[in-house]
Amino acid sequence: MARAKSFDLPIFAALAVVMLITRSHSLSQFVHLPDTSLASFFVAGFYIRSRLAMPALFALGFAIDVVVIKGMGGSDFCFTPAYAMLLPAYGVMWGAGIYAARLFRAGLSSLPAIIGLFAAAVLGSEILSSGGFYFLGGRFADPSLSGFMPRIARYFPMTLASALTWGGLAALCHGVAHHVLRDQAAKDRA
Repeated sequence: MARAKSFDLPIFAALAVVMLITRSHSLSQFVHLPDTSLASFFVAGFYIRSRLAMPALFALGFAIDVVVIKGMGGSDFCFTPAYAMLLPAYGVMWGAGIYAARLFRAGLSSLPAIIGLFAAAVLGSEILSSGGFYFLGGRFADPSLSGFMPRIARYFPMTLASALTWGGLAALCHGVAHHVLRDQAAKDRA
C-alpha cells in the first residue's frame, strides 16, 4: 500500500486514540493495556509523510502524562529532567519507521526484515529512555553501567513484547486495509 498523503490524518487520528487510551490507562479499571507509544511512533514514521506528526505525537504523549499526573493523581516518579530523553527515544522509532518505508515494500516478504528493524529500534529506544531515566533522573544513587544492565535485562523483554504486539496489530490492520482496498479497486474496474 503506497504512503498516500490522504491517509495521513486518519492514521494519525487512530494512533492518537490508541495512545490516549493506553498511555492514560483510562481503561485500567477494566483491563490494563500496555502503552502503544513505541509502536505508534514507528507506524507514524512508516505511513505519515508530514514531519509534524512526530512532534505532534510527542506533544500528545506529554499532554497525556501531565493530565494523568496533575489531573488524575498518577505517579510522577518518572517525570524527571530525564523525561527529555523520550524525544530521542521516540525519534529512533520514528526514524526506523521512515527507514523501513523507504527500504522495504509493505508485504509479507518484507515482514521479517521490518520486524528485525522494529526490534532493533525498540532496543535503541529502551536504552535511550531507560538509560536516560537511570543516569539522569536523579532517582538512583551512584548510577553505573553495571547497575543499569540488569534493568535492561529486566524491563526490555516486556517492552519488546508490548511493542511487537501493537506493531503486529498495526501490520494486521495494514493487511486488512490492503485487501479491502484491492477488492474495492477490482469492483470499481468491473
